[in-house]
Amino acid sequence: MNESPYPPSALAVEYARKYVEYMNIYDVEGLREELIVELEKYTNLPREHIEFFPGSSYILLLMVALAKAQNIEVVLPHPTFHALYPVLRSFNANYAYVKLTQRFELDKQVFLRSAENRLVYLANPNNPTGNLLVEDPSYISKLAQVARYVFVDEAYYEFSGSTVKDLVVEHENVAVLRSLSKAFSLAGARFGYLLAGKRVKEHLNSLRIGFETPIMTQAAALGALRDRKYVEKIVEEVKSTRDYVRRKLLEVGLWSPESRANFILVDLGKPCREAWEKLSEHGILTLCLELVKDLVDYGNYLRVTVGKPDDMNTFLEKILEVL
Repeated sequence: MNESPYPPSALAVEYARKYVEYMNIYDVEGLREELIVELEKYTNLPREHIEFFPGSSYILLLMVALAKAQNIEVVLPHPTFHALYPVLRSFNANYAYVKLTQRFELDKQVFLRSAENRLVYLANPNNPTGNLLVEDPSYISKLAQVARYVFVDEAYYEFSGSTVKDLVVEHENVAVLRSLSKAFSLAGARFGYLLAGKRVKEHLNSLRIGFETPIMTQAAALGALRDRKYVEKIVEEVKSTRDYVRRKLLEVGLWSPESRANFILVDLGKPCREAWEKLSEHGILTLCLELVKDLVDYGNYLRVTVGKPDDMNTFLEKILEVL
């Protein structure tokens, strides 16, 4: 599981309730405008580079549809976001991947060569590994110069503090995906937004029907964006807890890559199914990569969403028991 263990802000809930009576219409006058203004403030980018959608996963669907429509091969690192692999196959899209090193680092020269005239997808921080694959924005600029499109998934931006969003002003073919599911605790509301160069934004919008994002989702997103202090508090607590848990795992010999997200990937040293099952019996929900078709080669790894401090202490206690 990768949802936030924290509830949405009171302001997000208040705004959602305020707009309940508008569920019978597609568009509320002024709501979209207010939301775009808040996204401009939050991202410090002009509105011509901003668009929002019902979740960042919806943007990924449009990304794959774009690749298929223009007959462009997709290149991505491996392992990466597990839900993307079956979508690529379902669209019968051509794709290739560059395997990460044993420590989940990206061979940037190989990836750059592989990007030529292709659509590039790069999750940064990566999922399920949690580490940053790219720290220098100039590398993304190099990708943009050789690739047809570059999509950088920054779903965990608030936890990493790393972004390449300013490149969308310089490069018409660069797009940055973000979500309010994680730091903003709105996973169930399904709200994502795109920061994009002019060309890629136009091409993605050409694949849309319109009015996809529900009114109450827009309202909740507006309230959440206006309650930054709440988000900042959650992010700081999650980061502190994440680093504490990783340190404790390392102390007992369980390796984990440095996470810049809201989850930890831990190497159990053996297939994770048994540990996953025993943790589930204690109500601790994790993701065992052995059970994910496209990530089965990493079957020793368990991905753990960072919960509240007490919950994570329980996890540490139980993981040692089950191992």
